[in-house]
Amino acid sequence: MLFLDAQRRLQQLLAPLPLDEFLDKTLSGGCCRVQGAGGAAARGALLGPDPRALLAAAVPLAPKLTFHSANPLGPPPSLEAIADADELRRRIDAFHARNYSVRFPELRPLSPPLDELARALEMLLLAPVTTSAFWSRGGMRAPVHYDDHDLIVVQLLGEKRWYVASGPSELPNTWRGIPPETVELGPHEAFDVHPGDLVYLPRGTLHSVDSDAESLHVSIGFTPLTVREALIAALDQLADVDRPLRTTVGGRLAFQLRGAGLERLAPPVLEAGERLRAALAAPGFLGAALQRRASRVVAALAPLPVTAHPPLGLDTELMQSPLACCQLTANPEKIDFSHPGGHLYIHRGAEQSLLFMVNTPRFRVRDIPGEISDEVRLSLAGRLVATGFLQAV
Repeated sequence: MLFLDAQRRLQQLLAPLPLDEFLDKTLSGGCCRVQGAGGAAARGALLGPDPRALLAAAVPLAPKLTFHSANPLGPPPSLEAIADADELRRRIDAFHARNYSVRFPELRPLSPPLDELARALEMLLLAPVTTSAFWSRGGMRAPVHYDDHDLIVVQLLGEKRWYVASGPSELPNTWRGIPPETVELGPHEAFDVHPGDLVYLPRGTLHSVDSDAESLHVSIGFTPLTVREALIAALDQLADVDRPLRTTVGGRLAFQLRGAGLERLAPPVLEAGERLRAALAAPGFLGAALQRRASRVVAALAPLPVTAHPPLGLDTELMQSPLACCQLTANPEKIDFSHPGGHLYIHRGAEQSLLFMVNTPRFRVRDIPGEISDEVRLSLAGRLVATGFLQAV
């Protein structure tokens, strides 16, 4: 997927909300609702023409299903011993009959449109993206809660009423502190969503939902870069070249946290903070740190599927995988080609050839440019095919 394709795919989802407004304002603002006109067709196709059938046939997901309800009519059914689609559908019906909404996680492998949208979002935000679906019947109420990641919610079937806390989110960290006794929604706004509507919720936004009829929506989760993560990236960058940051200071930490000698930790940590502050003031340092972070994020994504193919020849036609993405960083000797699942390290002499393969959706091996031999062309193409980034047509 080329960068322009990723922009186009996300704009289709958001329409009529402009992509630039979403990236520059919405992600740093509060709850945002986009009604069906404009992007309804792209949004409505995320789980194919029959979302119910897709979910009811997702037998491999059965052990991972979860459920919730603020007004259950009995204990939840068991999720054990679901061997086929008929049994899964019966079990879903049993959850619905007891007023539970059923959550289906990890939907990307089941729906190419949803998978490609999630990859587009990963390319633009350089952050991993998760997907799930919530399926309920009329009369169910969800408990008041918040999520620890941002959400894009797309209503696919039925209508649902949302209750969303007013005011800005506290943007809580992902780790939990001591939980409160009760969670109250407090001042809030209420609105209805219909098929094709989209709702964006910042992480930490308290909300609840209910519906009078059957409802099914898709939830897309992610966390954009935070100031904390940017600072961590800068610290990681400095630690690569500053040995004192990698030295041990807490050999007696368990004793120090009891108050014995804790003051000895402060000087080296304060000194490291000053060195980080000086590094951040240097031109280009933060940019390099975020480039390195991006390469690690991309490499940590799930590996691309690798398709079987005959041995490559100069006339073999190759194309990029629909989910292909990469991040390129380099030093004077090698290029780090980060791809979902890992890294390839390629000699700088092949830079022109690599850039061609990264920026060209479809080509023949013999078309790869550069002052290299045909043997090297075949080797480079083969390495990218082995990662799943390229596949034979």
